[in-house]
Amino acid sequence: MTIALTLLSFLVVTAILLSGSRAATAVSPVSARLRMLGPGGQVAAPAPREKRPSRHLVRRALTSIGKFGFGGDDQSLTGMLAVAGIRTPNAALFFLGLRTLLSFGPALLVLVRQVTVGTPSTLAIAQAAFAWMLGHTACNFMLRQRARKRAHLLQLGLPDALDLMVVCLEAGLGLNGTIARVGEERSAMDDPLGVEFGIVARELREGRAREDALRGLASRNGVDDLRSLSALIIQSDRLGASMAKTLRSHAEVLRTKRRQRAEEHARKLPVKMLFPLGFFMLPALLIVVVGPAWLTLSVFFGQMHAR
Repeated sequence: MTIALTLLSFLVVTAILLSGSRAATAVSPVSARLRMLGPGGQVAAPAPREKRPSRHLVRRALTSIGKFGFGGDDQSLTGMLAVAGIRTPNAALFFLGLRTLLSFGPALLVLVRQVTVGTPSTLAIAQAAFAWMLGHTACNFMLRQRARKRAHLLQLGLPDALDLMVVCLEAGLGLNGTIARVGEERSAMDDPLGVEFGIVARELREGRAREDALRGLASRNGVDDLRSLSALIIQSDRLGASMAKTLRSHAEVLRTKRRQRAEEHARKLPVKMLFPLGFFMLPALLIVVVGPAWLTLSVFFGQMHAR
């Protein structure tokens, strides 16, 4: 058993090192394409570049490890990463590599240590499986929390952004210029909604159709309010309705929904406070109120029993 675990550890570490080496020395697809397009299929060797920062090597190594993980083509993972704001070309592979490292790494360490100290194999495998499950679940939980937080920020900032769009439209700007202006203003505030509007403005400048850009805005963020806003702008643009009036009325609707969500969270507070109140505050209150009476009754009944 010990020999098998040692061999498994050697294979895992070797795969990680080979993946890191391959990622560090890999030729980019652009360079490979240039070599194919050059005269005779060869191009001059590029000038030596400065050494990249270590974090880039770590990122590429984790991306290579992610290729050996499961779920590399999972669309739900890609969508969750997009909602969380992680949209690099190898985002899914990088996340899979990080999750593999943070789940299998501790599990392997726990397994080797428990076998080394003489723990029974069944118990050692169970502890390693628990360590793997803990790391795997923690990575998924952190990703979901980041996506949920970013979607919440988008919902909170959307009514104010629509008010700014109404002001720009009434001042004489077109819709494309309004989107670019709102993206520029809110990006300076480090707001994810401003970043999204900036992406839409850049896509419009590059020649993408407005309808496609708006649908892309809705699909990559997974927020219902953005979906309804995109559908409303597309429909108003097709029908030739007043965009300023449409956005003003929609901003009022979103502001009402934001207030209703806040009221809903406020109404949930009593239920959420029930368990902390019952487990932490009521026992202490019970001891303070009933404790003296209980001591007095104990002394009284003790004296009665002695007589």
